[in-house]
Amino acid sequence: MKKYLLVIPILAMLVFAIGCSSDDDNGPVAPAPSGNSYVRVVHLSPDAPAVDVWVDGSRVLQNVAFRGASAYLTVSEGNHRVQISPAGASQPIVLDANVTLMKDASYTIAATGLLANLQATVLTDDRATSSQQAKVRFVHTSPDAPAVDVAVSGGATLFSDVMFREAGVYLNVAPSQYVLDVRIAGSSTLALRVPGVVAGAGGNYTIFAVGLAGNGTLAALALLDAGSPAAISQSELRVGHLSPDAPAVDVWVNQVQVLQNVPFQTLSGYLNVNAGQHWIQITPTGATEPVVIDAVVTLNPNADYTVAATGLIGNNDLQPIVLLDDRMTDPTQAKVRFVHTSPDAPAVDVAVQSGPVLFANVDFREVGSYLSVAAQSYDLEVRLAGTETVALPIPGVAFEMNRNYTVFAIGLAGNGTLAALPVND
Repeated sequence: MKKYLLVIPILAMLVFAIGCSSDDDNGPVAPAPSGNSYVRVVHLSPDAPAVDVWVDGSRVLQNVAFRGASAYLTVSEGNHRVQISPAGASQPIVLDANVTLMKDASYTIAATGLLANLQATVLTDDRATSSQQAKVRFVHTSPDAPAVDVAVSGGATLFSDVMFREAGVYLNVAPSQYVLDVRIAGSSTLALRVPGVVAGAGGNYTIFAVGLAGNGTLAALALLDAGSPAAISQSELRVGHLSPDAPAVDVWVNQVQVLQNVPFQTLSGYLNVNAGQHWIQITPTGATEPVVIDAVVTLNPNADYTVAATGLIGNNDLQPIVLLDDRMTDPTQAKVRFVHTSPDAPAVDVAVQSGPVLFANVDFREVGSYLSVAAQSYDLEVRLAGTETVALPIPGVAFEMNRNYTVFAIGLAGNGTLAALPVND
């Protein structure tokens, strides 16, 4: 469902813009009824210079640039004259428009389009919040981008067939962090991926598509319309390099580099991150291309995860596995699980030497669930599944009480590098 916007033509060649950001930590709280109106101004014209904004003959914003957003300005209800001039000058007036503002209503006025065809787009903002949910809407302000759909990555479509200068209505969403995919309408073609979209309970948000698709500047601008949103629940994430033919790598989470020069058979410490969706990319060390792993993973609140790169680059089979880690320890025992990450090894059993089988018929990229075991040193054997043939002996593995462990099978059976990597969870 979409909503067509009121547009006010700009008379010459400059634009609306903004002074200070409104998405601070506390956020804009919805105003109490007062008989006033509330106006926020946003500069979304990608080729327009900075401007000053005048309301009823008084300069209210100065030197506002592309992508800027003002705080909400309190103005009286009724008719107002809005004018735009180049930054630092009172002439020429490049926009001169009358707008009518309703009592106790809030508005965003956005300068949209290129200089040759600028218009002011007026949005009515919903600033009534919900304590249990977040509200989100999408506004398309990229002049050269076609109509788009906006979806949760790997999930539901939120806004369909939104054209330039159109907006999707506010939707209620569960509080979380999201990765949003902006696709060409009616297709699976990805125009823009937007990671790290935090929607906290009690917050209302507008996400603008800004910039130009044609020159690679297409991006997203998220603004908080109302509320003091609650913090997002946290998760813990560690990343492992378990691909035997891959060089050292850098790890990017939501387009931010979080780990550098990670060699084979290495796991990071746990990183504290928002619960929800994360865009994880892996590149060769010191480079941003090629992206050898590109995946969106979902992390549940208050849970711990391992994301490991597995497979062979040479076989074009480098993929992440996502493991849910148990970090609740037992003060009287140890817990252990087994993960098979050797690309050329068949399914295996893991047994105590001359003792019971702990994990049976575990195939590549499969996981044997945590088991509680007595705290002591073990001689373990990795056997071909269903046989007594030992593929890898693992002598002297010490498991301590009050600790949880993961034992990874790593390397390659074919070239003699098959090995075990025990790690403390």
